[in-house]
Amino acid sequence: MKLSYGKMNKYLLAGVLAVGVAGCSDSDKAEKAAAEEAVAEFNLLALVPVDSPYVFASSRKLPLELSEKLLKASAVNLEDGSLRAELAVSGADTDEAGQDMVKLVDAFLAELEGKMSAKGLESLGLPINGRSLIYGLGMLPVAWVEILDAGKVEAFLSRVEERSGMQAEKLTRGDISYRRFELDKLVGILAVGKEHLIMAVLPAKSEVEMLPLVFGETKPEKSLADTGAFKAFSSKRKFLGYGDGYLDLVRMAEMALGESQGINAQVLQGLGVSPKELSAACHGFIKTTVQSVPMISFGFTEVTDRKYAIRATLETSPGVAAWLQKMSAPVPGVGVPNDGMVSLGVGFDLPQIRDGIKAMLRNFLETGKGCELVNEEELAQAMQGVDVAFNPMLVGMGIRGFSITVNNIEVDTQTMTPKTVDAQVLLAATDPKSMFSMAGMLSPQLAQLDIPTDGTPVRVPLESMSPVAPPTFAAIKGETLALIVGDTAPDGIDQALSAPVADAPPFFSMSYDADKLFQTIGPPMKNMVQSMQGEEAADLQAAYQSMETAAEVYGKIDFRMLGTERGFEIDTVVNLK
Repeated sequence: MKLSYGKMNKYLLAGVLAVGVAGCSDSDKAEKAAAEEAVAEFNLLALVPVDSPYVFASSRKLPLELSEKLLKASAVNLEDGSLRAELAVSGADTDEAGQDMVKLVDAFLAELEGKMSAKGLESLGLPINGRSLIYGLGMLPVAWVEILDAGKVEAFLSRVEERSGMQAEKLTRGDISYRRFELDKLVGILAVGKEHLIMAVLPAKSEVEMLPLVFGETKPEKSLADTGAFKAFSSKRKFLGYGDGYLDLVRMAEMALGESQGINAQVLQGLGVSPKELSAACHGFIKTTVQSVPMISFGFTEVTDRKYAIRATLETSPGVAAWLQKMSAPVPGVGVPNDGMVSLGVGFDLPQIRDGIKAMLRNFLETGKGCELVNEEELAQAMQGVDVAFNPMLVGMGIRGFSITVNNIEVDTQTMTPKTVDAQVLLAATDPKSMFSMAGMLSPQLAQLDIPTDGTPVRVPLESMSPVAPPTFAAIKGETLALIVGDTAPDGIDQALSAPVADAPPFFSMSYDADKLFQTIGPPMKNMVQSMQGEEAADLQAAYQSMETAAEVYGKIDFRMLGTERGFEIDTVVNLK
């Protein structure tokens, strides 16, 4: 059998692709299996009642290199003292209980100064990437955090206590020593076990009954470990176990309405909280409304030494999700990776948004009948206002959104004004020519411009409006209007007009390169700091240091908001150096 050189290359390429796809698939399967195993073996989930209204669990340790970079980036405002200064200002007008809390937090932050590193945290008995669990006993929080050395943690807490001037009652319970803080109707618990730091806030009236649950001496009747509910939750959403969780809005509504049971009801009773008396119609209206947005979920979807991705979702009913997916519209450049310094964009389907809002208001009118919280007259007026707000002229022009990309700016280090600009704006509309004609209301020169629809660039005389305006060109092709700013603007017009659209168009997207941004803004900021005095200089210096550290740690950061089959989704992807 003979193979030509071309055929051999084709088969070789096919083989390489097949191996690559198989490798990616095997890698994804291995990561999913590791996440599921970690959640299944995370025995702290046995502490969490199955009806807990919120849960956050880190069943896997973040990679050490990633943890060190994130800690470095987060430590700036602590190390320069600005975080404690903000705390002092925000707590100045609080009541006595609030002042005590401010003192306690300030002492805690003071002890962390100079120790925001793997070695520094180790000196306090804390790991840089320990596993943890936060959950709700009713609405009140309980937290378990892994530690390295119980003796060092005890010493750390003693120093915090001494510095804050708050002397806690010290007690022991089996192998656990704990501090008890009285907080009016609440009790704060801070305990050190062999392997965990345990923190909780409890109703003072129910402290005796709930402490065994907090310390794990007794288990809830049904836990997330017993039912496998959290494992199923994470697996279904493809979370990786590095920090996943949810806020159950249905459980929260039940507590607000006085319809909760078990530990959730016990906590409310201990707090002396009585729900507002509402009619049966209002109970039904609130429960029906919340069922359409039952949960907020969040978790890591990708983690490496140099990159992580987080997805947060307002989960909705299928009907609401279907509408959310129709709300966005494809706009060139929006939600698409680019090499710019800063970019942002929006894409929207105005008729779908208008009709969806009106449908929601009609639904409120229908399901809210007889509910004293629902004002039918105001809802009817709101429906009329929707048509006014969505101007028929704008809807008729078919405007779908825009994208802005700033590739580079040269800023004068003395005046903070731009010297040169390289940027582009893309506007998507059914009739982009009419959209540009509206700019003629701002200037007679703009009104006289005739922009062809074949992509030919036309210079826009912005210098007639502002002497410092950079050279700007406009072009129209199909349903896209491009504005290119910069000395070489005409050269990039074709590429701008042919910008791709995202496979899953977002409502909003934004990205920026932390290093490029700092290289552009940093030098003039530094000059301004040197020319200023007092509090303003200190604030600007803190901002400069934050940007400098971010530039050392972060690369490109991408953020987008979109509708999916699960609901309203917010995706963040962070690349690190």
